Order: sequence, then C-alpha cells, then structure tokens
Amino acid sequence: MVKAQQKFLLYAKTINDLVDGMTSLQEKMDPDFQTVKNAITEDAVKEMPEDKYMKIIENFTKGTDGYRDLLATLQKSTVPARLMGNHHLFMTAFRDFIAGCQAMIDSMHDDRTIDVAAFDDAEKAQDKATDEIGKYLGRVNQLV
Repeated sequence: MVKAQQKFLLYAKTINDLVDGMTSLQEKMDPDFQTVKNAITEDAVKEMPEDKYMKIIENFTKGTDGYRDLLATLQKSTVPARLMGNHHLFMTAFRDFIAGCQAMIDSMHDDRTIDVAAFDDAEKAQDKATDEIGKYLGRVNQLV
C-alpha cells in the first residue's frame, strides 16, 4: 500500500471514530435535552428538581467537552491533500456546532431559569451546523 493510500485510510478511520463519538455523545445527552425542551414547552422549568436540573447542565457540559476532545483529535489528524479544503470546512462546521452547544449551556442559569430565546437560537445554530457537518462528511466520503 502506498503512503497516499495509508493517509486516506488513517483519515477515514479518524472521521469514522469522530462520527461514532458524536453519535455516542448525542445519545447520552438527548434524553436530558428532551426533558428541558418539554419543561420549556410546559413552562415548568422551575418545577424541575434542582439536583436534576444541575445534573442536566453537568451532562451537557461533559458532552460539549467530549465534542471539544473530538475536535482536538480531528485537528491533529493527517489530512490527504485533496481533502484539505473539505477538512477545513468540516472543522469550521464542527466548531460552530460546539459553539451552539456551549450557547445552550450558557442559556441555562443556576437558578433554574432558562433564557428561552438564547436556548432556541442555540438549538437552531446546532441544527444548521449539523446540516453543514453532514454535507462536508458526504463530500469527504465521496473522495475517500
């Protein structure tokens, strides 16, 4: 196997590991996200037990830190030259996704109040970044 093929295989494994990691983190956070969304819809955030609310913020923080770890791994990866443009676009979309996650956490205050507009904006930012991530992953998969 030539060196260029090895680079492609290593990069493909890095991308696959990243997608698996993102999926795992999302699966861990989604039940808490649904709990918060339902509490907002029902105007019942204040009724949520404080320990549960704080545990949700902690879980979101751990998940976002996990995304940052995945990004750090991606930044260190060896990228085949012909994938460099898509790689940078993909990393930008992933950074935007992480920023949306952090904005969501920031919208949740320790006194069990949520800046609903900021929470909704963060959700929209994450959705937009997720669409971009999917687009760039599709391009990378076509080239690998």
